[in-house]
Amino acid sequence: MDIRRLVNIDLPCITFPQALYKIMGEGHTWIEWNRDGTKLRYNDPNRLMRELQGMGFKAQDLASLNKNFNDYGFIRLSDARKSRYDPCKHAWTIFTHFSFSRGDEEAVSSIRRRRVRRTRTSSKKSSPCSDEEFW
Repeated sequence: MDIRRLVNIDLPCITFPQALYKIMGEGHTWIEWNRDGTKLRYNDPNRLMRELQGMGFKAQDLASLNKNFNDYGFIRLSDARKSRYDPCKHAWTIFTHFSFSRGDEEAVSSIRRRRVRRTRTSSKKSSPCSDEEFW
């Protein structure tokens, strides 16, 4: 058994934006740049997940795909999730990022994951009606 096949040693360590940029450069019809190369759009999220999985990413569902976009600071401009039942795949999800543009691979390499620390409170939130501070 070849250990390299199990741990994907041969696959380069690339970030989500770099993998996305590479997929965009392959000329697929389901994912594309806008005319000026500042926005990306896709209409097949399952295909995008399969392509990313082939590059070593562990995205298993749409929530993890969307989390990657959010973690790296992409801004969603339109949302095809609201039209899931589009059999012809006419609905597109559109994202933009100030450092993600066609022809600028160096800027894409500079995009870093944002670390968001979420704090959980153990106290139960009260409704505005019962909290005197709101009145």
